[in-house]
Amino acid sequence: IESLFGKPGCIYIYIYIYTYIHTYIHTYIHFHLFSQVAEVLEVPPMRIYEVATFYTMFLRQPVGKYHIQICTTTPCMLCDSDSILEAIQNKLGIKVGGMTADKMFSLIEVECLGACVNAPMVQINDNYYEDLTPKDIDQIIDELKAGKVPPPGPRNGRFSCEPAGGLTSLCEPPPGPGFGVRADL
Repeated sequence: IESLFGKPGCIYIYIYIYTYIHTYIHTYIHFHLFSQVAEVLEVPPMRIYEVATFYTMFLRQPVGKYHIQICTTTPCMLCDSDSILEAIQNKLGIKVGGMTADKMFSLIEVECLGACVNAPMVQINDNYYEDLTPKDIDQIIDELKAGKVPPPGPRNGRFSCEPAGGLTSLCEPPPGPGFGVRADL
């Protein structure tokens, strides 16, 4: 541990361990492991619990093959995330915190996922699906049920997070060196 992070008890080792578990084993971390990790790191168990409960990617209970996280904070809510949540619940027959009987899908509500300009949005496993309508989420779920992973990103045709009406700045090459510099300098 010291060779990886420089000092005993570094909380980042927990993130490293979790990342390994999540990436290679695809499972959740049982609550009883928190105290074991704390013991190895020589930190109070509460420090481990704080990290595990703060980050939504630290799974503390089983989730479906496709773990849907829907953002319902202010920007997404103003862009009608409620209708996206309702569409997911109706399509899958589950409520927030639930998992389908076949363990294919699970659904949770999360705080901001950092894609506010592309609201409303969901994260499914590691992919962001943005600028959603209820029809979009219905199609995404159908594709996942068919074993296909739909391409992530905005669903309204725009590139990344450019303005919906098209670019309004940076539309031409930048001026050359010296642009805007006083001549007497």
